[in-house]
Amino acid sequence: METIPKDTLLNSLKMMPDQIEVEEVIEQIILLSKIERSRRQLDNGESYTHDEVKSTYKKWLE
Repeated sequence: METIPKDTLLNSLKMMPDQIEVEEVIEQIILLSKIERSRRQLDNGESYTHDEVKSTYKKWLE
């Protein structure tokens, strides 16, 4: 299960309008979760350089 810091969520909610659809809140939570997952992956070295991606997908880029 993904986690996000509570203060990140609260700050995001504060920036939203006073009336908002539930679906929009859920979408925002999902977005924040994906951002946090990406940050953790970067911190753990679970990423590729631009050159590594170009090399891997060279045939697609031609």
